[in-house]
Amino acid sequence: MRISLSLLIYFLIITTGFCQKTIKEYRSLAKEYGYKEDFKKAIDCYSKIIELNPKDSTAYFDRAVLKEATKDFKGAIEDYTIEGKINPSEPDNFFLRGIDRLKIKDYDNAYADFEKGIEMEPDNPDAYRYRGQIKEIRKDYKGAMGDFSKAIEIQPHSNSYCDRASLKSHLKDYDGAITDLNKAIEIDPLFDQYYFNKSNIYIKKNDLKKALNDINIAIQLNNKDPKYYLKRATIKIKLGQKDSACEDYTFYKKLGGALKKNIKCN
Repeated sequence: MRISLSLLIYFLIITTGFCQKTIKEYRSLAKEYGYKEDFKKAIDCYSKIIELNPKDSTAYFDRAVLKEATKDFKGAIEDYTIEGKINPSEPDNFFLRGIDRLKIKDYDNAYADFEKGIEMEPDNPDAYRYRGQIKEIRKDYKGAMGDFSKAIEIQPHSNSYCDRASLKSHLKDYDGAITDLNKAIEIDPLFDQYYFNKSNIYIKKNDLKKALNDINIAIQLNNKDPKYYLKRATIKIKLGQKDSACEDYTFYKKLGGALKKNIKCN
């Protein structure tokens, strides 16, 4: 009986105290799993840290970032909310939660988060940019233009120029949109999407040669996107280059593009 009791005590000890990892060890493991992109195990490690110390704000923050990587945006929002209650003076909690709310189309709460983030950190260009995106969704085009311009004023980033270009194109200010996309290209000349966007605007201006030039550059930078070949095929058909257009259309289908009734190639 004494032996059995000793074994029971020993079993309880090794399964609770002495074999339990420390917060430092769990954090180290979480980082290791994160580097390996084993996000589930990394999240489990941060959950263990939170079990050991429910007030560990860094664990909530890091777990939220990992949940974003697994597309668990609602879970990330919950963690940013808890982290924000523990550490209410950190503007990133509101800014990053706003981005996740924007992704799940919770526009009102996302807007409130960006407002709070701007109040706490008025020189954050991305907070203005994302708030501008919500204003554009709400059809507050003047407000959106102001936010995109403010973001560019604080830090001229290619994404902000691209967002403003998209809005200008929507408002039929095609020349202004092209100017902004050229600015974006100056900053990030190897990003193929900017040339694709510019090609679309030249099509709206009926400047098909310039549209073709830009879509050619987009394909040079990224020859694996089927929509680029479809776009070029469409332009070439309008330019009377049917044989070449059909070659692009064939390649578009090889890359997994769906059949289009408006393009007829034998």
